[in-house]
Amino acid sequence: MTGAGRGASVSLSKLERCYDRVAAVAGVSLDILSGEFLTLLGPSGSGKSTTLMMIAGFETPTGGDIAIDGKSVVAMPPYRRNIGMVFQNYALFPHLTAADNIGFPLKQRGVGKAEREKLVREALALMQLPDHGERYPRQLSGGQQQRGALARAIVFKPRLLLMDEPPWARSTSSSARTCSWRCVAFVPIWASPSSMSPTTRRRLSPCRTVSPS
Repeated sequence: MTGAGRGASVSLSKLERCYDRVAAVAGVSLDILSGEFLTLLGPSGSGKSTTLMMIAGFETPTGGDIAIDGKSVVAMPPYRRNIGMVFQNYALFPHLTAADNIGFPLKQRGVGKAEREKLVREALALMQLPDHGERYPRQLSGGQQQRGALARAIVFKPRLLLMDEPPWARSTSSSARTCSWRCVAFVPIWASPSSMSPTTRRRLSPCRTVSPS
């Protein structure tokens, strides 16, 4: 499998983000391999979301560097980074149906209507929402909104997927409430798990957990 097929590698070098005199992220250095699934684990305020936002390009570092596949992206706008993002609050457009929400990044990329509709159908099926495409976000349950947000993040097959408090982090255990998750995934999860070989499924299972602090 090629590096492009497996996803992007990411390198954070002495990454910093300060708000006035408060350091939200202080000197994070981390190398993430192509194809790796990684979680950032830590208490509220430890810089997990801010780190993801800087990788995605929605926050600008005040110091350090972010390299994707060996190329610095600090000066690159978000739309050129080819990164899928699942936001903590899902960020679904309330005036668009689930299908139109999922198809939005495809439309922005100039994908034709027929191909766009095909990819949206596939994403809805993968998220087990085949009959929910015409529903608006307010007509979806919380779990369905989460899956819709994930479908939108992967429908254009990004080289990198970022998830801010992914669906499976919604645990009622005390440990989960104390330390929340942020995920950085570099696997082609738009491929149906049933289509993967047993070797591939085993390779995707382990994850490395780090603290951003």
